[in-house]
Amino acid sequence: MGILFMHNCVLCRRPIPAEDGSRAMICTACAREVQETYRCAETIRVPGIDGCVAALHYTGKVRGAMKRFKFHHKQHYANWFVAQMLPLLASHLEPWKIDLVTYMPIGFWRLRKRGYNQAELLAKPVAAAFGLSCKPTLRKRPFTPSQSRQTNFAARQKNAARALLPMEKADVCGRSVLLVDDIITTGASAAAAAALLRRQGAAYVYLLTPTHTPRR
Repeated sequence: MGILFMHNCVLCRRPIPAEDGSRAMICTACAREVQETYRCAETIRVPGIDGCVAALHYTGKVRGAMKRFKFHHKQHYANWFVAQMLPLLASHLEPWKIDLVTYMPIGFWRLRKRGYNQAELLAKPVAAAFGLSCKPTLRKRPFTPSQSRQTNFAARQKNAARALLPMEKADVCGRSVLLVDDIITTGASAAAAAALLRRQGAAYVYLLTPTHTPRR
């Protein structure tokens, strides 16, 4: 019946014709590039994390898309990033035996300014796809400096260690917990979150993200 409407590719932002009910979020050229360039097959290790996987390298067009998702109110991008994460989790469900999905928090003022927590937008549909419970278990300590502004690993580690607090009545005791975040850079934030979840009694902590900063 021809072109019904147009929408833009999540990665290159060029218009995609939506024909015959197609709901593709990226164009054919970018889909090929994702397979050839952006898939993350690295073994990722984060202290205190029992298992860690990321779908894509945080570089190039993927990096640009993540920034728009986080900082420019492109909440619908979560749908595409979640689609990249689901096959990874499916392949790890049996060994990980997840009981609970949780997500990295953001500070009150950042949440108020942005209007959403990008990690929460990723975690909830991931959990729903597998019939898992998704609950907040961590909160950000007020007035903690931004992690992205820390200039080196030692600074990020120190900042992350004091940035998080437990949520009241967050029951993780004896559970296998999946932590969802948007990016793994140094892993300092995830390591701090895992340490806190373990202090609350979590038996295992796993990490799933859509992107990972590639090793140089």
